[in-house]
Amino acid sequence: MMKHFLVAGLLIATTLVSAKTFAQEQQPQQPKHDREGFFKKIDTDSDGKLSKAEVDAAASKDDNKGLAKLKENFDAIDANKDGFLDKDELKAYRQKQGPRKKDGGQK
Repeated sequence: MMKHFLVAGLLIATTLVSAKTFAQEQQPQQPKHDREGFFKKIDTDSDGKLSKAEVDAAASKDDNKGLAKLKENFDAIDANKDGFLDKDELKAYRQKQGPRKKDGGQK
């Protein structure tokens, strides 16, 4: 009789652990920073690049530190000086800046 309780207990425990693991695997992992969504939000004409006007308009509508920094550093980020920022230029600039500090972003 004791064996039956032990086996039943192990089966229940295994089922619960499996169900929890399955539930965790089904939830999509959200990136810390949705860069694609951020870019698309600013790229109002959907041409795959950000004009200074698009960045200025987005920064004036939204009190976002990232947008303010993007506006402030537009010319520095625009590596090929064509007046637009593309995803590669933004990525290169982020990599050049290094990792963010966790104490409010201050370096």
